[in-house]
Amino acid sequence: MSLKGLGMKLIKYYKGLSFTLIALAFSTVLTAQTNMDSLRSEWNRAVQDSVKVEVGIALMNHYRTSNSDSAIFFGEHALKISRQPQMKQLPNYEGRALTYLGMAYGYTSDEKRKGIEYLKEAVPFFHKENNLEQLAYNYFCIGYFFGSHLFEYDSAVYYYNKATVLSDTLFTAYVAGSYNNAGLALYRMGDYENSMKYYVSALDMRKEISSVYDVACTILNMGMAYDKLNQPQKAKSHYSEALNGFVEAGHIPNQAVSYKNIADVLTAQDSLSKALEYYDEASKLFEKVNNIYLLSDCFLNMGTIYVKLGQYKKADNFLLNAESNVPEGASESFKSQIYSHLARVKKVLADSVYVNDNVLKRRALKAGASYGEQAWELANASNSLEVKVMAAKSLVDIYEELGDYEKGFRYAKLLNDANLETGEKTQSEAMARMATEYETEKVEAENFFLQQTQRSQEAQLKQQRYLIIAAFIVLMLIIVLVIIVQRSRLGLKRANLKVQRSLGEKELLLKEIHHRVKNNLQVISSLLELQSFGIEDEKALSTFMEGQNRVKAMALIHQKLYQNENLATIDFAEYAEQLSQDLANIYPNASKVSTSVHADGEVKFDIDTAVPLGLILNELISNSYKYAFNEKDSGQLQVSIAAIGDGKHQLMVEDNGKGLSQGFDLERAKSLGLRLVNRLAEQLYGTVEYYGDQGAKFVINFEESLNRNPS
Repeated sequence: MSLKGLGMKLIKYYKGLSFTLIALAFSTVLTAQTNMDSLRSEWNRAVQDSVKVEVGIALMNHYRTSNSDSAIFFGEHALKISRQPQMKQLPNYEGRALTYLGMAYGYTSDEKRKGIEYLKEAVPFFHKENNLEQLAYNYFCIGYFFGSHLFEYDSAVYYYNKATVLSDTLFTAYVAGSYNNAGLALYRMGDYENSMKYYVSALDMRKEISSVYDVACTILNMGMAYDKLNQPQKAKSHYSEALNGFVEAGHIPNQAVSYKNIADVLTAQDSLSKALEYYDEASKLFEKVNNIYLLSDCFLNMGTIYVKLGQYKKADNFLLNAESNVPEGASESFKSQIYSHLARVKKVLADSVYVNDNVLKRRALKAGASYGEQAWELANASNSLEVKVMAAKSLVDIYEELGDYEKGFRYAKLLNDANLETGEKTQSEAMARMATEYETEKVEAENFFLQQTQRSQEAQLKQQRYLIIAAFIVLMLIIVLVIIVQRSRLGLKRANLKVQRSLGEKELLLKEIHHRVKNNLQVISSLLELQSFGIEDEKALSTFMEGQNRVKAMALIHQKLYQNENLATIDFAEYAEQLSQDLANIYPNASKVSTSVHADGEVKFDIDTAVPLGLILNELISNSYKYAFNEKDSGQLQVSIAAIGDGKHQLMVEDNGKGLSQGFDLERAKSLGLRLVNRLAEQLYGTVEYYGDQGAKFVINFEESLNRNPS
């Protein structure tokens, strides 16, 4: 068979296989819609590339809005597989993988543009296949992300138009949706006339192919456009028609929006009672779907209506409800409207409901001033001129009634500036009135100040005479006090000199005591050494030597004490080094042992701790030099001392010699030295532990004297 014939057979085989795999994949996707676990399992089991891509696209489509990371993971893998050479002979998977990966990125918070690029990259594939429905879908999605996510309405309209061009040959929901969304983008750009044209085309298509909900959405959008075009009757009729559609579709959020929009139109037409009914219905539904922002807006509008109706207490309640329901992130302009209306209502309540109760009246005025100040700050920040004027008017009236003419005049000037910004050229009556009040108050204040100044000058002359007399008396008292203090300081200085002299004498005496104790211990050591000259028994001689070493160990402590500037403590690391050197000079085996002493920082002990610890160290180093290295040519001996916290310390003596006999029990040791180690450790409120893994290692944990004698 020729290579060409073989190639043709392979192509036919793969084409036939592709249709089989597509059927398998689609059945897997349908199953996955009810059981995502089985779909993920299918992804893990899939061997054929086409099945892997189909399952990946299904998983990506499932996760794209709920879990972008998972959608992107499956999408990237599906796209990578679809681009492999062996997939070129199969139906076009790459365009679909690009489309759904674009959707996955589009729903992320920071990579929407990447999603748009993937959607654009998929377009040539569908052009090549002449897949118009998929083209319409891609253009719709690109327009959607530009308009609803990136707020780039020009680009949104451009891509929606690419989808609507297909309407001559294609009559689908995405083409209808593109007409609708292009109209919405133009509406947001302020082009209400052209937005209406797109809405009309969308409505014609949606009435034939779309759901009741989609039709109602377009009608609602048309109502909003008519509202902007100052055609309230058409706007209201479209809102009512949209409301019926949303009720039929069972869509509560848009039912609430429709009620609110009808109420807005009725308010503009001064049908206030009817508007309240619609706002009430809207607020109940917004509360039901937890749309806090629009709920707050409903309460604000109902509060303003009750102001117009003269029902100020009801207005106050609804405005306070509006304030308490303002969600985080609400615009400064929206919040400033609520506060400015509250300021106005509090002023009206003070002048009507609370007019005969001065306490409640003043409380209402102060609350109104607070709301007005907040409204002014927020309106100023958002440059909302209408609210600035309303807030400033309320504040001028409130501060005039509170008698705070300075603040009233300041807000009258700000009101005048705001009026100029809005095109009002003449000075307001409020400013003129407040300027007069303010100037009058200033003149009265100046006259009062002059009178007070004259009186205060007369009083000052009298005070000056008294002050001179008082100053003389105080000066004499200070002189007497200085003399007393100086004498006290001299007496204290003499007492300090005596104490220092006494301390010096005691310190000298203590040094002398330690010196004599050390000398006496050396005499005892010398006597023991002389006594041992006549002893021939090796065991007895060894006993004498051990006793002599113990005496020397104690003598060394006293030597260190009187040599230190600080007579209370000794540096134990320095002591351990000298003790090990002294013992090395006694035992022959010590010459082949490398001895090191390590201290964790500066470790100092008083005599109550140093003596028993020194004797323990003497016993353990002596044992190591005498027995540990009899069968070795060299060895190491390590001594370390460290603080372990809470007034506790650890002494460790470790060698790499032969160790003690197997099964050795420190508690039952028969040698005097090890029994002495146990006893001295108890004296230090400590413990002794022995480890014989590699030589001999003794660990003594003990407490310093302050912990042993807390009193």
